[in-house]
Amino acid sequence: MVFSTVKAHQGQMAIESEPGKGTRVRLRFPACAEEAPVQAAATAGHEADQIPRGTLNVLLVDDDDLIQSSVQIILDALGHTAVTAAQSGEEGLALLQAGLEPDLVILDMNMPGLGGIGTLPLLRRLRPEVPVLLSTGRADQSALALASAYPGVTLLSKPFGLRELQRHLELIGLG
Repeated sequence: MVFSTVKAHQGQMAIESEPGKGTRVRLRFPACAEEAPVQAAATAGHEADQIPRGTLNVLLVDDDDLIQSSVQIILDALGHTAVTAAQSGEEGLALLQAGLEPDLVILDMNMPGLGGIGTLPLLRRLRPEVPVLLSTGRADQSALALASAYPGVTLLSKPFGLRELQRHLELIGLG
């Protein structure tokens, strides 16, 4: 998974290992020539329905700490700093039951326990109106079927970066 993420971002990975000394992993990524422009997208006729940039309350449900921190960095770069992270579907559902009212849920499809497959139907019962980005590294037929089985659910393929997440937010009217 790490190698495919590094490769997808045109990076390089080097691993050096010596018995008794340990292992060193080096990841290198190309520098950005300039900061990516962030534009507020207004969907024709829905400007009043748009949530202003910087006010999104996001529930991020993913068991991978690296993914959580990366998504938080991307959302922060887009101006959305209100991120609540959950390590499992069960934890995410507990936050919703405790009164968390997110504007968006980013839900990993493949996690231990309920996972996205088990969490999504329960999430929809609790918050049917909240848009969900169902994130997965394996966008196969089962992922497409799950995303299309519920209104307001959009598939988000991993790995994704700032521009891809921004595009998805714009598509669902939250950009």
